[in-house]
Amino acid sequence: MVEINRNSVLERAFGNLTKSQVIEVLKKFKNGFVLDKSKKNKSDLKEEFLLLGRVLSSQDIINLAEMAVMKRKKGLSAYTYKLNNLGKLNNKTPEQIKTEFMKSFVITPQFEVVMMDIESDEKDIILKMSIKEYGTYWKMGVQDISSLTAVYHNTVTIEKSNSKISVEAGGDNIEDVIEKFLLNRLNVSFSPYNIRIFNAPTLEMDSASEKTMLILDFIYNRLPSRGISSSFNDVKFKLNSTSQSGGLKGVTIHGNDIINSDEACKYITLSNDIISFKTTSIYNGIKVNVHFSLKGKEYDKLKIVILDNKDEDFKLDVLNHIQEEYILMCNNGIMDIEATRRILEPIYSSFIASHS
Repeated sequence: MVEINRNSVLERAFGNLTKSQVIEVLKKFKNGFVLDKSKKNKSDLKEEFLLLGRVLSSQDIINLAEMAVMKRKKGLSAYTYKLNNLGKLNNKTPEQIKTEFMKSFVITPQFEVVMMDIESDEKDIILKMSIKEYGTYWKMGVQDISSLTAVYHNTVTIEKSNSKISVEAGGDNIEDVIEKFLLNRLNVSFSPYNIRIFNAPTLEMDSASEKTMLILDFIYNRLPSRGISSSFNDVKFKLNSTSQSGGLKGVTIHGNDIINSDEACKYITLSNDIISFKTTSIYNGIKVNVHFSLKGKEYDKLKIVILDNKDEDFKLDVLNHIQEEYILMCNNGIMDIEATRRILEPIYSSFIASHS
């Protein structure tokens, strides 16, 4: 790490922190600090805040820089992969894994992965990491804390017995960083679970696209087998003809149980792919909101986000059930084609009736 430009870090931190956060920092580090009630605006505290540069340790400055750019999680998110080989993690005791990998790894000039904790037993390896994003690439061969733009806390769960990897990542770029870390630094071999089309000739008779049929089967047939009942709230379609919506490549529709709306019936019947959707679901009598989005150039890799501020064990339970059915969908395709067609019949009929 290059010598820290304290004033630069404090200036940026002050700009990013809320007034209440600024006050908390001052209370923590300035002896005898008492808020002057006449200082009603955050800007009134700037001079005192910048003077902290005289008393803060280098580690305090680093912690403050990270606090100022910490990204909040929007629910419990996961991408799902098949574990092929544990690479450098194979045949190592928990102590050996911690000794070897509890450190910092520069992945690209922009991103650094810092291993915060590692839990390991016979069944699972859980990697808890902090991913740091920098705005200025490589100064004097090292990354510069004064150019830190974001910090993300993420977890990777490797289920050895199920040959499954769950990657918690909010943004696509962070997922890519974690993939590079697992592959290049830990030599873990894995492959994403991708949606595939099975028995395409059999599905040619259907008006709905194969991908949309997979999604409807997933929500209405697969997840109920796990005790999860759902209704669609938001649905985004990738349009196969821009003439359907004034030249737009995609369209999102909103509303309760939106899949039976006139707009949804139209886009489904005209063979447009569903590529993102939100559901209100019920599991064990508890309501939970879930956001599903298909990622990648082919929109074939599912990102799952459990949105609610529910108990962590409950969210993990729901996530695991969804992931297991997603894996089965990727491996086997549609679970119940006839039940899926029965779901589609009133959708087709509604569209035809509205255009007759």
